[in-house]
Amino acid sequence: MSEAAAAEAALDEKTEAIVDAARKTFLTRGFDAASMDQIALTAGVSKRTVYNRFRSKEELFGAAITESCKDYLPVNVDDIEASLPPEDVIRALGRQFLQGILKPEALSLRRIASFEAGRNPAIGKTYLEHGAEWMVKKCAPILARLAARGAYKIDNPEEAIWQLGALLTEPLYTRVLLGDGPEDMDAAIDRQIERGVTAFKRIYSAN
Repeated sequence: MSEAAAAEAALDEKTEAIVDAARKTFLTRGFDAASMDQIALTAGVSKRTVYNRFRSKEELFGAAITESCKDYLPVNVDDIEASLPPEDVIRALGRQFLQGILKPEALSLRRIASFEAGRNPAIGKTYLEHGAEWMVKKCAPILARLAARGAYKIDNPEEAIWQLGALLTEPLYTRVLLGDGPEDMDAAIDRQIERGVTAFKRIYSAN
């Protein structure tokens, strides 16, 4: 490995450590009580190193949200699209997304953002930009490709993704978020996915 490549790898490792430390700190202390000093300590780097990569705590919160969202999408999207019928593509991606946002960590980050947004709207905006809007940008092209295959009639893929997200997650997500989750989560997710896929087909079917 060249000297430049080694330096870049070290930079990436430090950035990952900082983001991971920030996520842990936000989850244990909340946004307001979390400090850049504590994040630096948890990451095992200097405070200067943190600020060299992230200008503010808000920016770090956004990075933590994006890292969490990356877990909601499989790395083999192309294989899924190529091997499954359109409805099953949505089922597969929707299931991973729903399972992801129902994880305790994801729910906690959502609660933190919702609470802080009342006092600091910038936090809510950060969560929106690095969470839901990031997911929309990543997933809209998938819907556009399914529409190009003739499965759906979609004029605005980003708008359709917002609607699909709601159909695949609600009301289960809100119930779990507010502490009223079902006893059998797997069965509830199965029902939610099937209802969501059926409703989406009714709205956007090309037939």
